[in-house]
Amino acid sequence: MSQFIAELISLIREEEEVLTRFLDLLRRQKQFLLANQIDAFRETVAEQERLVGNIRELEARRVSKVKNMAASTGLREDEITLTHLIEITLGDVSTELKDLKKNLSQLVERIRRVNKVNELLIKRSLNFIQQSIGWMIDASDVTQVYDPSGKTTRQAPDSVMVNKTF
Repeated sequence: MSQFIAELISLIREEEEVLTRFLDLLRRQKQFLLANQIDAFRETVAEQERLVGNIRELEARRVSKVKNMAASTGLREDEITLTHLIEITLGDVSTELKDLKKNLSQLVERIRRVNKVNELLIKRSLNFIQQSIGWMIDASDVTQVYDPSGKTTRQAPDSVMVNKTF
């Protein structure tokens, strides 16, 4: 059991490192969006995809490790959580697991917040582009749309290309 926990801690630390790099990347993307540096933002997309792939790989390895532990200990997979492991371990290992759980929770929350800000910035940019296009073309020309049956219908001139609902 202690070998399993040591391997799991190692995997979680790797995951923590990748999530930290992912958060840093999101923060850089935010700066690029604020500065309207679209080319620089575009260059980060491949790195973002690579980090997401790393996160998926580590997650798959962690799930496999938990399945192996469940099979060898007779526990159900859903019983093997950080909280459960904290409860059954003692001393430094328990403290380390508590710290990992706390750090991961904080990282995920930071990632959610920065990602939400980036999403809003992108929507703001799209709305700006849409308004710019509307000024360049006669908005009254863009009033025909297809309804679900395939027939064309008239749409109000103030319609938008991008859904503005937040």
